[in-house]
Amino acid sequence: MGPAHAASGLAAGALTLGVAATHLGIDRPLEQLAWVVACGGFAYLPDLDQKGSTAGSMWGPPTRWLSRVIGVLARRHRGGTHDVVVAPLAFGALAALAATHPWSALVVLALAIGLALHSVAQFIPGDTEKTALGNLVVSFAAAWWLTGQGVALPWLPVAVAGGVVVHVLGDSLTTDGVPVPFTTWLRKKPLTVGLRLFRAGRGPEPLLQYFVFPTLTVLGLVRHVEPVRELLTPLV
Repeated sequence: MGPAHAASGLAAGALTLGVAATHLGIDRPLEQLAWVVACGGFAYLPDLDQKGSTAGSMWGPPTRWLSRVIGVLARRHRGGTHDVVVAPLAFGALAALAATHPWSALVVLALAIGLALHSVAQFIPGDTEKTALGNLVVSFAAAWWLTGQGVALPWLPVAVAGGVVVHVLGDSLTTDGVPVPFTTWLRKKPLTVGLRLFRAGRGPEPLLQYFVFPTLTVLGLVRHVEPVRELLTPLV
């Protein structure tokens, strides 16, 4: 489900900060924060293929229209957007195109922030981030502030592709599985593959969502982000 996907994305973002620093130059605290949040938000992105999904209603008409378009291209829920080969390449290519211009890069970062906020809204007091207008304003304000503080965004395509891969790997654990690469468009009913360990939202998913992924996120932040390490090391 959405919150578990976001939690897994945040954990993946935090645990890959060392690699991101070495290969993408993400080594300032604000850039590290933006990377982790983006990975968390983009791990929710493939579910935009479902009409009426939480992600699709996030900003009202704009994201509903986007969800409809993606749903048609993906052919079905857990279709093309859950293809572990095609989906990261397609979303990553779109993000790479957007990253060539500051304004479009800002929109992509705001989308990631909005998805992350929406998926963890149950942990945030109030309802601002749950409303279309409130989420839109907060997401763009945060993205504007981060870029205004000098956070460069050439790494957006990597965060998008990585978040999509994390999402697909998560869904491959569930009973519905994910499509075998390319079969969504080659067959009327695509072949699926996965470990099929539990139904979405059931089994160990709450344990992963509320304990395992948050713990890994904190450990990654303590390990790689100096201000967080200074704040939490005495407590840890």
